[in-house]
Amino acid sequence: MRKLADQSRHAAQEISELIAVIQAETANTVTLVQEGARQTEEGVSVVQQTRTAFGTIGSSVRDMTARIEQIADVSQQIADNTNGMLASITETAAVAEQSSAATQQVSASTDQTTASTQQIAASASQLATSAEHLNQLVGRFKTAT
Repeated sequence: MRKLADQSRHAAQEISELIAVIQAETANTVTLVQEGARQTEEGVSVVQQTRTAFGTIGSSVRDMTARIEQIADVSQQIADNTNGMLASITETAAVAEQSSAATQQVSASTDQTTASTQQIAASASQLATSAEHLNQLVGRFKTAT
């Protein structure tokens, strides 16, 4: 009996040690599961933050695309206006060249008119001299009679 009691005590002690080991392993497992759950929650939070960040990035890209399209439209309008201005400047330059040519023609005509006027003045002066000379001759002719 004693032997049976010793064996029972020894078996109970082994069972008690096994239970303690199982409890320690179970506590360790619970801790690991809790840590895994915490990490999973953090991972879910990070995924949600990442989803939000990508949504913000997508929205920013759409806004930038719209702005780039607006800039392209304004750039096209500027290019069109520049072409119109270039055509106007070319037209103005052509008119200025025509005006310059007309001014040169008027200037040449004025020079010719001045030369003609000087010739007429010289002719008039000669005519006046001739008329005076004729008057003197006529005056001599009258005194001789």
